[in-house]
Amino acid sequence: METMNDAELLQRYAESRCEAAFTELVKRHVDLVHSAALRQVGGDAQLAQDVTQSVFIDLARKAASMTARTVLTGWLYTSTRYAAANAVRAEKRRHAREQEAYAMQEISSTPEPNEAWDQLRPLLDEAMHELSERDRNAILLRYFEGRQLAEVGTKLGLSEDAARMRVGRALEKLRGRLAGRGVASTAAVLAALLASQTVTAAPAGLAVNIAGTALASATAGAASTLTLLKVLIMTKLKLGIISALIVAGVATPLLIQHQAQISLQKDNRSLRQQSDEAAQQLSQLSAENARLSNLISQASGSGALQNGGSNELLKLRGEVARLRQELGDSARPGAGATGSGDDPAMAAALKTWATRVGQLKQRLEQMPNKKIPELQFATDKDWFDAVKSVKQLETEADYRQAFDDLRRNVKNEFARMLQQALRGYAGANDGMLPTDLSQLNPYFDKPVDDAVLRRYSLLQTGKVSDATDFLVAETAPPVDDEYDTVHKISINGVSTSSVNRTEDAVKQAGMQFAEAHGGLLPTDPTQLAPYLKRPIDSAAIQKILDKVPPGVTTLEQLKAIIK
Repeated sequence: METMNDAELLQRYAESRCEAAFTELVKRHVDLVHSAALRQVGGDAQLAQDVTQSVFIDLARKAASMTARTVLTGWLYTSTRYAAANAVRAEKRRHAREQEAYAMQEISSTPEPNEAWDQLRPLLDEAMHELSERDRNAILLRYFEGRQLAEVGTKLGLSEDAARMRVGRALEKLRGRLAGRGVASTAAVLAALLASQTVTAAPAGLAVNIAGTALASATAGAASTLTLLKVLIMTKLKLGIISALIVAGVATPLLIQHQAQISLQKDNRSLRQQSDEAAQQLSQLSAENARLSNLISQASGSGALQNGGSNELLKLRGEVARLRQELGDSARPGAGATGSGDDPAMAAALKTWATRVGQLKQRLEQMPNKKIPELQFATDKDWFDAVKSVKQLETEADYRQAFDDLRRNVKNEFARMLQQALRGYAGANDGMLPTDLSQLNPYFDKPVDDAVLRRYSLLQTGKVSDATDFLVAETAPPVDDEYDTVHKISINGVSTSSVNRTEDAVKQAGMQFAEAHGGLLPTDPTQLAPYLKRPIDSAAIQKILDKVPPGVTTLEQLKAIIK
């Protein structure tokens, strides 16, 4: 059974109801499902087990309708989200009806290795489900399941190099989503946390129990959900006894083998993490060279762009050299001190990046409405990161996204400067906050134009020790209705939230539509026309409507998922 892939096992179960095939699927994926459920139900161990049970029951029932192209890992992860949301809502209703609170059994887990995971854990799953399905599947396969890039490529129908780039882009998108929630990290740190913390071993014997119950439920077929819940509640003690007997007599060798595999996977992850991350980030430079070689040749014929590109090339070589050193790759044979060495592919890739930086700077001069005063703080690295954040620089949307990342970075830099100035002012004024931002001018480590300060407002005054929440907020209107961010700043922290006025307008119109149509959600852009306060392109509206999860048709259902 272990030599068969997920699709083959699922097909075998669907066609012949082979219990061994289904049990093998449960054993392979129970850790992933249980860990995701545990996070999403707030650490309630018993509820997480019920959610896990529900997900695999659903898998047993729907096995026949699933195609060979379905990525089972992604399907299970998404199903866990819906099952966990339903379970949490049911639990809240039960608490509201009951007169007394029952003590919930909680799993005693090993303390997390660092504060970064404590900060990431409650936000991870929500951010994951904001990614597209293909990006989410890439991260699940690579980091949650610890698969080699070749295996990821096979699962997604890609080559190993294409899978590496897909995983890299998906990781960057996830990092951006988390940064918007106040969780700042590098791609390497985020990858390490995902690989080592997201999936932990489920309680011993859970896989065997779940497989047996799911199979029994699927066979019964017509049994109602209420009946199933009664059976689960009435047989908890019996299942515990039976589980002990099964584990002792039959499942122990399998579970020992499964635990050994987990241990080996963790060891292998720590050994290959550094080299994989270095290859992942640096290979993107080489891969882009092939696709953009035409742009390089065009740039070489333009005097102005060629001169600008040469300057950017020198800067980017230094940046890549720094990147190599950070990733421990500078000791690799053939890596030169300039970051390209005698590697022609790397040298060509650097020219490509230099060309793209030149393109971005030229386009910004042509679109002054996308500028903000904080751009005076932009560094060479900020420009480099901006062109790195997009797959290509061809459409207007590509440029707007790159500008968004550039503005986000420089506003983060100003936020750091502002925090330092606030601390300096308070230290010199008996712990008091300024009454006007202009009073901070002497405390900035570099000059700040008044145009920058006018984009922000003080939210609190008085003693720093009496202050609560954020002290300063960015109050200037966004320069881009779809690609922009708003920053709020406290004495030691920064909150960044994405701005999308188009999406906000569509959501508002959608709520008004639902109120006028018995709670039903709109499914077509034309339905929203009477409720929009300004014209919005139909394609943009449809893109937003497509974000509604499958099967969700009412506003009530959507609000329940968001909660």
